[in-house]
Amino acid sequence: MEATAWKAATYGVRVGRANAESYFQKTWAFVEVDLDGELDRVKLSDSFWRKCPELRSAAIGRWLRKHRLAPWPKGDPPKLKLSLLEGNRFRLSA
Repeated sequence: MEATAWKAATYGVRVGRANAESYFQKTWAFVEVDLDGELDRVKLSDSFWRKCPELRSAAIGRWLRKHRLAPWPKGDPPKLKLSLLEGNRFRLSA
């Protein structure tokens, strides 16, 4: 799925409402995101299902900076790919 980088208090990935409904299950408390072979467990906030379909974590921020994707010009976050691997496990790539 296509996603975009996101930043507020921390960095993250905005998956969007349609992707959240298609690829995520409301029974999941967290997902695991493969960041170059290292798994990051990301809690799905209550607001993920209401109005903020984002995965937020310090590890995602480090990954974005490592790949020189952050910071980005205002209003132009990088496009990312979030691939469903199995169950609640995804891989993030640029």
